[in-house]
Amino acid sequence: MPLLGRNRMLKRYRTLMLLTVLALTGCVKDRLALAPSAPEQPWVIPHRSAKPPQPTAVPSATSNPGHSESPSLSPSAKAADYGMAEFPETHWDKGEATKGNVVGIDRARHYDLAALIDLAQRNNPGTREAWERARQAALGVGLVESTYLPQISAEIISGFQTTPLAIPKYLNPNGYFTTDTRELIPSLVAKWLLFDFGRREGIEAAARANSFVANVSFTGVHQKIIYAVSREYFALGAARARLLVAEQALKTAKIVQDASEMRRANGLATVVELAQANQQTAKAQFNLERAKGAEHAAYAALIASMGIPPKTALEVADSSDLALPTEPSGSIDQLFQDALANRPDIIAALGKIKAAEATLKSADASYYPTVSLMAQAYENLGGFSTNGSPFYSVNRPGANILLKLEWPLFDGGARDTRVASARSEIAAAEMALDQTKVAAAQQVTDAYDSLQTGFAEYTAAKVLTEASQTAYDAALDTYRYGVGTYTDVANAENALTQAQSEKVTAHANIFTAAAALAFATGAILSQP
Repeated sequence: MPLLGRNRMLKRYRTLMLLTVLALTGCVKDRLALAPSAPEQPWVIPHRSAKPPQPTAVPSATSNPGHSESPSLSPSAKAADYGMAEFPETHWDKGEATKGNVVGIDRARHYDLAALIDLAQRNNPGTREAWERARQAALGVGLVESTYLPQISAEIISGFQTTPLAIPKYLNPNGYFTTDTRELIPSLVAKWLLFDFGRREGIEAAARANSFVANVSFTGVHQKIIYAVSREYFALGAARARLLVAEQALKTAKIVQDASEMRRANGLATVVELAQANQQTAKAQFNLERAKGAEHAAYAALIASMGIPPKTALEVADSSDLALPTEPSGSIDQLFQDALANRPDIIAALGKIKAAEATLKSADASYYPTVSLMAQAYENLGGFSTNGSPFYSVNRPGANILLKLEWPLFDGGARDTRVASARSEIAAAEMALDQTKVAAAQQVTDAYDSLQTGFAEYTAAKVLTEASQTAYDAALDTYRYGVGTYTDVANAENALTQAQSEKVTAHANIFTAAAALAFATGAILSQP
């Protein structure tokens, strides 16, 4: 073949391959629009009655790295884009600067809960893992959609063959002759599945359902992180409040000890009373050290829930003075209905049922035939020789177009097995949904009861603290003037410390229970 003609052919092949790659790349980018656009923002779960708009990007939180408000959400890809219209790099560094989505720590800033949540959403490895899972599921949709298009490939077949063939001996004394063939056949092959009775349609519906489930699960990860950070934040606030109580208890114990020493100096107190006062001070010092350890552990738990390095130092705003949240307005039945409509795990379970039903549809379609179109254009660059004669060369194009009907009649029961497996998957998904509903009902009930109990405990603890303070002041005054006994002062002191500790614990428990209720009902993303 002339060199100029061969170069032209290779150039045409390269151009075709480049166009194919560009087309596939565009398809991949388009399918990624089905997934959340960034790992630091939750995907907005569409409401069941939502109209099917086109996918839009979720705003990136990195556009305002210092904001302390809860993330503002805008609609992302809706359920209709997934066939679900009926459903509602992290790096650990020194924290001095932002790397990609990793947010640096401002040493001079006091982080409140909203700022801590924002920091966790952009640093926790769990959000990035769930985000990548959602992107993989979105790419799975594009992979299925590609089967609707013709598959084009460039092929080259080259080789040499020697073939002995029989021939009558009156034509050749040997009774055979040999042929030598050498071929180089570059070709362009196209295969197009035209009709399959819904087999690909079922696979595509399952892929879209799985993409929807992955997006919902991504939002669920965000909700879990928000709840974990909230829980540990209020636990840290309670630990710090108890630390202050312990410090105050130590001061109170020293005041009583000073009073005992003064009484002893005036001959009004016994050695036993003074020893008891020293014992009370030592106990208060021990409780203070224990409270310091609990505060350090609570801080470490908060840092761990955010997914940042354990040695990270940041200033956390105090939560012990926050005004109490309002009591839940709806009944527990209404809260459970909210959970059924909003919880990501329940919505994801519904999506898994849809995916299993679509898989069954595809398996049922495998009993029917498929119709395909195949075409080939090639250039035959070859030669032919007989019994060592000079080669006769050919350099001519060729082509074919074929229509193929394929109908599997027997496959050893493979199709029956796939159908049975798909039906079993539907049943399993339905049971998983029921189990998720039961767990949701239990979580809503527990959180609701804990919140109601928290309010009652706080009210009682507040009254108890006031009464204990009055009793302690009276006991200390009477002891100083030689009327009361040390036992009365020590008992009042212990009661006051216990009441103060119960009050701050009840205060934190209310916020923790409120966060748990918001998480159990799926409304935690709408809470500040």
